[in-house]
Amino acid sequence: MWFAWIGVALAVDAGHAGLQRALDGRVVAGRVDYAALKAAPQALDGYLADVAAASLPGMSAAEKKAFYVNAYNALTLDLVADNYPLASIRDLDGGKPWSARRFKVAGRDLTLDDIEHKELRPLGDPRIHAAINCAAVGCPPLAPKVFTAANLDAQLDVAARAWAATAALKDGVLTLNAIFDWFGDDFVPTYGARRFDIPGLDGKAEAAANFVAAYAPDKAEALKKGGYTVKYAAYDWALNRK
Repeated sequence: MWFAWIGVALAVDAGHAGLQRALDGRVVAGRVDYAALKAAPQALDGYLADVAAASLPGMSAAEKKAFYVNAYNALTLDLVADNYPLASIRDLDGGKPWSARRFKVAGRDLTLDDIEHKELRPLGDPRIHAAINCAAVGCPPLAPKVFTAANLDAQLDVAARAWAATAALKDGVLTLNAIFDWFGDDFVPTYGARRFDIPGLDGKAEAAANFVAAYAPDKAEALKKGGYTVKYAAYDWALNRK
């Protein structure tokens, strides 16, 4: 599905309309109709050509953040659709498609890991973990709408709320997505004890609980009281297909 783009550098479509057309009708409640994407082999080609040739100088910080989030999601969708059917994205490249595959992004050869760890995480906004999707059931739900600079803050809040809703506090245990364990330090500066000092918790566990409290108001009062332990659920790598 993906093809090389040769030509002068162009600015990616500011509204990410090409990606939106690919998402429309194919992403429902966080699940993806990969069969429909595979049946439309050019659905993402135009958008990924724009991603490859994009010129980032002159973009605002919000434009760059939206660009990289959308690029990550589009490349992941395209990769899975190209290889569909499969049970899990980890069936590809010996289980390491995030580091094994390189894609043309804004004139550079980048892996998905490069986009996540070198471009997005250094921006200091842990909400990006709620926005990028690795094509697995365990990932935060894939949004059916593209991220745009004009609406980015509100859209990231929506993604954070959808993700926080998956946390469960029961019988003295707060069960969280494993991403809060793997990348827990990303949440500490914004959501650590300075947000709310939760009795019995510290470090990344406290930051994760504060994040959930911020985006799941129905859980906030109980979470802020403390008196519970934190555990991280086993990650479900099954494909997030419809």
